[in-house]
Amino acid sequence: MTFEPESIHSDLIDALSELRTSALETEDEFAGSIERVHPKYRDSARNLAHYLALRRSDVRELQDELHFLGLSALGRSEPCVLSTLTNVIAALKCMMGEEYIAEEPVTTTVNARTGPMYLSDHARTLMGTPNGERSARIMVTMSNEAATDPSHLLELVRSGMDIMRINTAHDNVDAWKAMIDNLRAAEQQTGKKCKVYIDLGGPKFRLGPMDRVRVRKGDVIRFAKGLHGYACDLRSPSEETILLSCEPEAVFDAVRVGDPLWINDGKVSSRVIEVYDDGFAVEIIRTKHGGAWLRAEKGINLPDTPMQVDALTNDDVQHLEQLGHLADIIGMSFVRSARDIASLFNQMERLGLTDRGVVAKIETQDGFEHLPQILFEGLRHPPFGIMVARGDLAVEIGFERLAEVQEEILWLCEAAHVPVIWATQVLEGMAQKGIPSRAEVSDAAMSVRAECVMLNKGPYIVDTVQFLSDILHRMAEHHSKKRSLLRKLSVSGVRQDLVTE
Repeated sequence: MTFEPESIHSDLIDALSELRTSALETEDEFAGSIERVHPKYRDSARNLAHYLALRRSDVRELQDELHFLGLSALGRSEPCVLSTLTNVIAALKCMMGEEYIAEEPVTTTVNARTGPMYLSDHARTLMGTPNGERSARIMVTMSNEAATDPSHLLELVRSGMDIMRINTAHDNVDAWKAMIDNLRAAEQQTGKKCKVYIDLGGPKFRLGPMDRVRVRKGDVIRFAKGLHGYACDLRSPSEETILLSCEPEAVFDAVRVGDPLWINDGKVSSRVIEVYDDGFAVEIIRTKHGGAWLRAEKGINLPDTPMQVDALTNDDVQHLEQLGHLADIIGMSFVRSARDIASLFNQMERLGLTDRGVVAKIETQDGFEHLPQILFEGLRHPPFGIMVARGDLAVEIGFERLAEVQEEILWLCEAAHVPVIWATQVLEGMAQKGIPSRAEVSDAAMSVRAECVMLNKGPYIVDTVQFLSDILHRMAEHHSKKRSLLRKLSVSGVRQDLVTE
């Protein structure tokens, strides 16, 4: 876009009007998806369509010109796109001494007041009201201690936990039910409410049974289909190649020469160099200095490999049958498409669980790329939310892109008025060792832009919940999503008692 000084207002109005028309046309493009959304959430679906239209163009030069004129530069338009465009056009017309009357009918009630209100209401419906004076909730992953020690749950609820997360990849159904019983007892003693989040494990991409083995850059590993566990170090006298198994078997049918394969949360990087009938071989490209140890059940990621794997496994369905009636929220792992969410909804309908909330975990390249379709599908059966599972997501998309991608997820979800859970390694050092790093504190402060923040288990988790609650309370006075709140500062020149002659 190029704007000439002598006709700057007219040029800006034309550009904005074109964006507004495009937003309405995109609403027509997604008409089928919008029509299938729950009636109370259709305005949110329309706003998502408008936002997708806005982000199809590079509007940075337009934003600069609007900023110079002291008008909204569209940078905080996520919750109310059409209203923002209309208001800025009207302001420009007013500056020219003209009145603006839009020709196209407005199809939505979303505006600068109702948009954020919709998001807040949707978050409250899904996650409840936060304990304490903060806008974001705190979710805590349960350790086995939560099943055996009722006082542990009591401390967590008193410290500010809003949502209990049960990871069905660990423990068993008896332990999970004991955790929930202890939580309900803690609620009665404290008078505080806490939601139960059941996290379905999804398909497990991991190394199979094996002996521990060290690998270094340049090593070659062969994966064999049907192998039940064998590993031999390259540096042993036999000079044999390291031979491993992995799950699921679908990996063997999908992998291609050149595909990257990451092991153990990205700590080991490799690339497929050969594919044969009953297996494939990879070369280690990068590890930490001195090499890395591989162990059974360490996770693997194949970000560029097209996988045909159902996100909802037989184990997930069984866990849903066992725990669904005790849950407030069901979390679905490794969501790659709208089809995965539809599959979960079908099972929930079969089990009479349609009044429970659902959260889709975005932790794969496919999940991120299909996020708009996932959001439209999720809004068919609210309440619905998104978890940014930053651990696997960083490995899938590349660590250097994580900050950018998590921003885009926050923007898209805000446009759909869908609440977000900020997850993975938040204050991990403090939960494990009792003291946070400076980087962890900064990360925790940034998480205030989400509607919920997830902590993992650790021996110092109660202190960590209290610490995070204090950070979220303080940061809520400064930030609301991307918008800075101009709270009175406590520095010299603002506080009169600090001003010196």
